[in-house]
Amino acid sequence: MLVKDYVLGQKVEQLLISLGLENQIINDNILKWQEQSHIDMLEHKLSEFLHALGFDLDASIIRNVPNRMVKYFTQELFYGLDYRNFPSMLTMANNFAYKSPLFSQGITVHSSCEHHLATIKGVATIAYIPDKKLIGFGKINQLVNFFAHRPQLQERLTRQINVVLQNLLGTPDVAVSIIATHDCIVMRGIDGDNSKVTTYELSGRFSSDSNLNQQFFSTINTSHN
Repeated sequence: MLVKDYVLGQKVEQLLISLGLENQIINDNILKWQEQSHIDMLEHKLSEFLHALGFDLDASIIRNVPNRMVKYFTQELFYGLDYRNFPSMLTMANNFAYKSPLFSQGITVHSSCEHHLATIKGVATIAYIPDKKLIGFGKINQLVNFFAHRPQLQERLTRQINVVLQNLLGTPDVAVSIIATHDCIVMRGIDGDNSKVTTYELSGRFSSDSNLNQQFFSTINTSHN
């Protein structure tokens, strides 16, 4: 079960705001997602929208679509907009002075294109060189999932993960790569069934040290071959 840390989430939110990396949101509305009156209002507006599109909401098969969609948006697809869902990111002391790069590969990325709310599917590779702190690899996956579960630009997502990990781990030496397909390309009739988008953000020694740089990109290439 995911352990959450809203206090840490608020600190992370302020960090991203200060760096201009936060998603453009109306936070007061998101904080109402746990209020039944707000959920009822969203369902009503969505019902009006679907009716205007031509859906017969009296039909039994789709009668509950507005209710299901609102729950899906607020509790699953976009839960990463609500910092009350921010995962606990407990670290451990690097008591044995491990100083080599740590790589986490094959992290599944499921997100939504901010332009069309279409699916983004991909894989992330993350590396860091620890200083005084270590973190469980499962925590890294949870961090990726949190920032992916919101309407996103892949470029912003990549930078958000990188910056937050630097802050949480107390090290500038972090590298993040995401390789993904975008359904806003594939599903809209554009000739891009096999197209993939690659983004990466290198900081600290991963940016300045050519050997580390090469090692990171070699790891990415190996994991996708």
